[in-house]
Amino acid sequence: MRDVVGRLGVVRVDHVAVAVRSIEAAVPLFRDLLGGEFLHGGNEPEPLGIRTIQLAMPNDLRIELLQPCTPDSYLHAVLDKRGEGVHHITVFVADIHVALAALEEAGIETVDTDLETDPTWLQTYVRPRSGFGIVWQIVQSADDWSVPQGIASLEAVLAGGVDWATNRVARSDGDAGSTPS
Repeated sequence: MRDVVGRLGVVRVDHVAVAVRSIEAAVPLFRDLLGGEFLHGGNEPEPLGIRTIQLAMPNDLRIELLQPCTPDSYLHAVLDKRGEGVHHITVFVADIHVALAALEEAGIETVDTDLETDPTWLQTYVRPRSGFGIVWQIVQSADDWSVPQGIASLEAVLAGGVDWATNRVARSDGDAGSTPS
């Protein structure tokens, strides 16, 4: 297996995110029929207004399910315009600055670049018109998101008992735990 590939310095394709109106309604397909195992999830009320869960699928693929969790979530407009389906693909890179320079040199449009909010999660997005209809999330992070992040159950997330803030659990109720540091 190669460590870093391409001009972006890709480390791995991390996950495929799917926008849904209801995570609870999607669980029977993604968990029960396709065999996904719950890893972690929670609400990100500010600024996105979304609830997410990640499921480990066979052969190291991960699926992230996204649903709106606030009335003003941007995801309502996405679902109304495009319906449920693939929202984005996340690719981890060794160095976000190298990736940004390579994207700019190639004339690829990026948006919502954030190199300041959380030093453990640096990101940008490739616009769909530059990404052949796909939103590409390009991330530099040393955290291993392929392992559970200390959240005890899918049920705690579905009940709204877990909130994320800057990629860490900010609030948990019930049997939800906290992330390791």
